[in-house]
Amino acid sequence: MRGNWFALTLHPNSILMPELPDLAVMAKNLEKRLINHTIKGLTLHVDRKNNVPESEMQATLVGHKVKSIKRVGKELHLNIGDNVLGLHLMLHGELKLVDAGEEVKFPILTLDFPNETLYLTDWQKSATPTLNPEPSTVTDALDVEAGWFESILAKKKTDIKSVLLDQKVIRGIGNTYADEILYEAGISPLSIANSIPAKEVKVLVKSIHSVLLDEIENISKEDPDRITGENKDFLKIHLPKTKETIKGEEIIVDKKGSRKTYYVASQTLYK
Repeated sequence: MRGNWFALTLHPNSILMPELPDLAVMAKNLEKRLINHTIKGLTLHVDRKNNVPESEMQATLVGHKVKSIKRVGKELHLNIGDNVLGLHLMLHGELKLVDAGEEVKFPILTLDFPNETLYLTDWQKSATPTLNPEPSTVTDALDVEAGWFESILAKKKTDIKSVLLDQKVIRGIGNTYADEILYEAGISPLSIANSIPAKEVKVLVKSIHSVLLDEIENISKEDPDRITGENKDFLKIHLPKTKETIKGEEIIVDKKGSRKTYYVASQTLYK
């Protein structure tokens, strides 16, 4: 063994369902491990959601080198030869890089390299590999601009958190970081989107950028080898097992269906 499992160790407070900061770190760390490595074999273990047959994936990707690995929205895109393999982890998917010949439970897809194997796994069988995914025209969270976002919110009568989570409006933000962003901005997640003043929209956009970029930097420093899971060490408000923030504010929990929202009373509610 050459220490591969170290890269897969989850922090005790971590769960699955990685979001933008985690995916950005995972992409960077996977790229360090796999850049210029040639795929020697490919096995599609679960084919109910993929867009092409296993044989087409094999013919397209096997024998080609990994050129880069990037986060795109909530997916990881492996640029292999002249093609792209998109990996969406969904709710419980994981990536595991192990020594060649080592088996892993719940495989969806395996990519064999000369000395290692990359597994996409999911006990729910929902994680999805896609060959050459269609390019998206939806704005990435890190590219959001205040003027554009103000025009978007002016048309939205739903709550602001739902807008942040809508992947057809903004790509990359999930439940956890929507709470973190709104807490940082001082805006209640229950606020009606088109009621938020323009000056507060600017604050919100600034918080989107600062929260996500700070988390990428923090996770990179703490978990320099992370390629799976979610790091929650730096969260300030989305804390299911905590009653108060570090400032001593009572954390309020609002449940909407299966989704829980965490906020404090001092966050301004715009109706």
